[in-house]
Amino acid sequence: MDAARVWCGVWHRVEMALRSPVLAVVTSAALVTAACIAGREASLVLSLTAVLVGCVHGGVRGGLVFAVLTAAASGGCALARDTWQAGAFLWDTALFAVGALVFGSFVDAAHGRAVPGGEEYQAQGAYEALVNLMQEGMVLVDLNESILFANNAFAQMLGYTAEELIGKNLSEFTSPEEYRVYREKTKWRKKGRSDRYESKMIRKDGEVVDVLVSGTPFVGSDGAVKGTIGVFWDITDRKKEEEKLKYLSMHDGLTGVYNRACFEHEMRRLDAERYLPVSMIICDVDNLKQVNDMHGHAAGDAVLRRAAEIVKGAVRASDIVARIGGDEFAVLLPNTGSNAAKAIRERIRQHAAGAADLLTGLSLGAATRETMEMSMSELFKSADDAMYSAKPSRARACAT
Repeated sequence: MDAARVWCGVWHRVEMALRSPVLAVVTSAALVTAACIAGREASLVLSLTAVLVGCVHGGVRGGLVFAVLTAAASGGCALARDTWQAGAFLWDTALFAVGALVFGSFVDAAHGRAVPGGEEYQAQGAYEALVNLMQEGMVLVDLNESILFANNAFAQMLGYTAEELIGKNLSEFTSPEEYRVYREKTKWRKKGRSDRYESKMIRKDGEVVDVLVSGTPFVGSDGAVKGTIGVFWDITDRKKEEEKLKYLSMHDGLTGVYNRACFEHEMRRLDAERYLPVSMIICDVDNLKQVNDMHGHAAGDAVLRRAAEIVKGAVRASDIVARIGGDEFAVLLPNTGSNAAKAIRERIRQHAAGAADLLTGLSLGAATRETMEMSMSELFKSADDAMYSAKPSRARACAT
């Protein structure tokens, strides 16, 4: 038997015992007596426990009666010990009353008291008001993922009113893939398991919302799991920021192509996977220093951005273009032999030669790894050497 069922069974027995008026009064009296003897902190705990006994016995009404009696007894004890203070007395009384309202509402809702039609799960009164004050979205669904209750925060998260959500199924607000996850989680709930995970939901206007979900089994008074209590946090902004940081960690801020760290990671991956064949093209922007000196660094930056566009426009979508130095780019060409690599290199050269706004030329070198005897580092050196051998004395691009 899982822990949830054991706990519910114990709670059910305690609750049944405390429904006896005599036992409830005797228990509360003992707690209040102990509270009068104890220090202030312990006294508050014991007095609140007495109020909770009243809630178990009679819901909100029972809790409020016991709260008044407990406050009166505590005040009397304080007067007898000459420690009574008006502020402390009022604070304690308010605390007892709030405890009675909140916990008593839970008890009333669990027993269908003051609920039209006696619906077991419908939250009412002080409980509903308390839940609607939450900034987090909260929803109660049955074992078929139909919504039984949703607070205002959850409704606003999806662009609905709380009333519009009642009776709808979670499948209406998720993709089929995400809904399969919810169905799998429901199987966990039946076993008493709780967990936390990230998901996506679809708003009324069609916008996708990233959410963090904390799911807990909702257990009835008979100890059986009746559904799930879900708490939802909107993490859309956080996810966007994470994606932005991830992008910046992998891309060159000026040109938008991959950066050197990402390029080296891909080299290590291809090495580890013993990928064959793989080719590489190294591309150097000629005379960038002279462009900066003659036209300014803004013009030099524009040249680098244009060079990146030319290289990206000449290669395939599966190829990896990266800026690996101030004026140097590299292209990884997976599953590409020597002849295909040379053809791509020539295409880059032609695109560069036809770009009047480039202001300078590109020097290109290509190399291919066709056996595992060559490492990716050696492939890089071979392509880099080929690029330097192709360095022209003129300003336009050429290739070996």
